[in-house]
Amino acid sequence: MSAFGSERTLRCAVASWGSTTVGRHPGRTPTELGFEALHNALARIDLSASELDGLFIVPQGYARAQAPLRPSRVTEELGLSTRALIEVECGGASSLLAFKAACQEIATGQIEVAAVIGAQSERRLYEDGMDEGDLDRVYLLASMMGSYVAPYGVLTAVSCYALSAQRYMHEHGIAAEEIAELPVRLRRHAALNPIAEQREPLSVEDVLSSRMVCPPVHKLEAPPWSDGGACVIVASEDWARRRGLEPVFLTGWGEAHDSANFVAFEQGLTSFPWVRDSTNIALERAGRRLDDLDVAEIYGAFAASELMTYEAVGFFRDGEAAAAVARDSVRPPGSADLVERPGRDSAAAAARTEDSRGRSTSDSSGRTRFAICSKCRSA
Repeated sequence: MSAFGSERTLRCAVASWGSTTVGRHPGRTPTELGFEALHNALARIDLSASELDGLFIVPQGYARAQAPLRPSRVTEELGLSTRALIEVECGGASSLLAFKAACQEIATGQIEVAAVIGAQSERRLYEDGMDEGDLDRVYLLASMMGSYVAPYGVLTAVSCYALSAQRYMHEHGIAAEEIAELPVRLRRHAALNPIAEQREPLSVEDVLSSRMVCPPVHKLEAPPWSDGGACVIVASEDWARRRGLEPVFLTGWGEAHDSANFVAFEQGLTSFPWVRDSTNIALERAGRRLDDLDVAEIYGAFAASELMTYEAVGFFRDGEAAAAVARDSVRPPGSADLVERPGRDSAAAAARTEDSRGRSTSDSSGRTRFAICSKCRSA
């Protein structure tokens, strides 16, 4: 037996998921929202919290101060004893990296089943004003952007994304109307999701007439500061089979980090090689190509950044994603539907769904369903 309990790596799968609604949750803490998401995930497969071997969480958000040992306080509230307990912080990539940590514990045989929880509730945190402690927290947050960017303040992230968008539009001759097509399409996707915050129809005119946040970024091209919680239950293949579940198996993982702290200026602001690298690693490990994918869950902090991420993943050549979206053609021939859910840190995971006998499940055309999820942080 190896140091971590198994001589070989084991297959890891997502056995269940749960979430809160996305939007406003006044008076509720991130921990409370996380517990709601956990409850929903457990109820979906008739599992009790006491049966979990591990718990993997992320910090409560950016604006909330947090005392040490929060993971232990969370398990105490749950009355849960674990064999793995981890909190992961890496900016916007924290949740996906917590998911990776849970899968690694399962793959090495250390545990059989674990919950991964992410939640935040800070949308109206300073609505009633700020005290000196809050101001100290804002100064601390600004320092995360490093010596050269931090002096401009915590909201400098927005102007960095705007600078990237300006450069992208200039390099490829992209009109503002083409960028605005992306929020319109994403809103159509959101309308199909009962827990989404914003589901009302949206037009290009609506986007371009919304308040200018930082040129050329309009308010409706920027993400709302939404609150909520989500949880996935990850488990070994044997555990899922014993329960008669039809899990989603993790078949490939890729990860890449640029050397820059926050903004990779030397890359030219419109090139995200770490996205490309992590995607290629995940696909190679999964034994798949982009043409095999049916769904792509891509994180985009702002509309232009998401279009650049499509290109970095490899769905389009440089500068072509905006025109494809404007044509309502975001499914390249033989490739995936793109759904929004970058930065210099990137992680990508490829997954396949199978039934309880290990056979790949299919859609109505008989095709096996494959998906890729890409998550990045900063500009």
